[in-house]
Amino acid sequence: MINYLEWSQQYDRDAQKILNVIERKKKMLKGASKDEQKTLNEQIISYRMIYYDLTRCADTLRERARAEGSDAA
Repeated sequence: MINYLEWSQQYDRDAQKILNVIERKKKMLKGASKDEQKTLNEQIISYRMIYYDLTRCADTLRERARAEGSDAA
């Protein structure tokens, strides 16, 4: 049997890692040249999309766990 709750928690952990990367990139914006800022902002946008996908997947898996009657969900 698939443990959807455990799976969702892994997605949450991965999303947190991506969020940490976003925060580091934001800090790098200070003191960066205009070209570097443009590149960093593009990277931040890409990472935000990944973060959003990960959190959406985690939510979906948690819902599935609830639907399947997982006690911890």
